[in-house]
Amino acid sequence: MCKLLSDWSPSKAAIDLVKLNGVNDHQIEQSIKYLKDQPDLNNIDDVKGYDNWNSLFIMFCIKANKKTDS
Repeated sequence: MCKLLSDWSPSKAAIDLVKLNGVNDHQIEQSIKYLKDQPDLNNIDDVKGYDNWNSLFIMFCIKANKKTDS
């Protein structure tokens, strides 16, 4: 398991799961770029409530790309 964000890339299973939630390839790429550009994110051990980058990515990606029902 990858502890450092700089060494991480999403697993195929994580990508498949976010796609099942309606997130497209462009949105996935943008979410990965955004997470990797965050200076406060370095080691998963420092992120409260998450024990691996894939779980953080899945939640972030789905929430960031959630369509509003207006």
